[in-house]
Amino acid sequence: MDENEINPGEELREVLKELFPADVKDNSFISKIDYIVQADGELIDLVYNSTINYLLRRLILTADFLKRQGEKDNRQNDVFITKLRAFLKDDMHFQEKHIGRISVLILECLDKRKKEVPSSTKDKIRKKAKNDNKPCYICGSELEFDLKKERSHNLVQVEHKWPRAMGGASNDFNLEVACSTCNSKKSDYIDASDFHYEKICLVSDENDEYFSTEMKREYELALWAKREFKCSICGKTSSVGGKLKFARKNPNDSWHFLNIDIFCEKHSKTSKTK
Repeated sequence: MDENEINPGEELREVLKELFPADVKDNSFISKIDYIVQADGELIDLVYNSTINYLLRRLILTADFLKRQGEKDNRQNDVFITKLRAFLKDDMHFQEKHIGRISVLILECLDKRKKEVPSSTKDKIRKKAKNDNKPCYICGSELEFDLKKERSHNLVQVEHKWPRAMGGASNDFNLEVACSTCNSKKSDYIDASDFHYEKICLVSDENDEYFSTEMKREYELALWAKREFKCSICGKTSSVGGKLKFARKNPNDSWHFLNIDIFCEKHSKTSKTK
């Protein structure tokens, strides 16, 4: 991968995973609950990744907080870096040998947070998407390319796949077209474990009157993100295989986060005949 095609936030998250690897299956309360709900390790992974995301977000946002505190200082940058390193050592107890690497990545994340997508880049991406008749990369809906229709729920927007707020680059490799609804709901969530997955547990069934109301767009985004917005069987995105559908793994259980998987149009039909 080209050096310019790396999101500092992603790189920092990988560093955190190296420093704090997931534990092997043990006798912890998470492992016990994972067993009880028959999650086959998925709950363990969710809690781990969610915790890593929490640490990543805290590092980036606290660093931004510290930087803003010293904005009136003439030696702003030097003072900030000193404070950041001291914070990582004394307030978060990172080992000295890791602080340099982490500090550099945090600074890169802060730099990316400030950089918005140039209008010329947005125009180029929108124009290409329109010529290619691309749908929203998240939900697969047809996009409205007339920017004058600003209240349209499917108005085209240029979206950061890895959130800019979390150290995502404003370069082409990290940009995609999405409808305004998905872009708004996705916000600065990183992945499925970053959403409130614990809230996704429905009382209605898919044929019930209120199912579509209960299955909020935020819930759909979290579920699609489980498979990185791809069919769990063939790996096709919504732009290729149509809008991604949901199906329960265990038909005797309710519609909840751990019991729902993602399928394209073709494999959605297959999953329901099993």
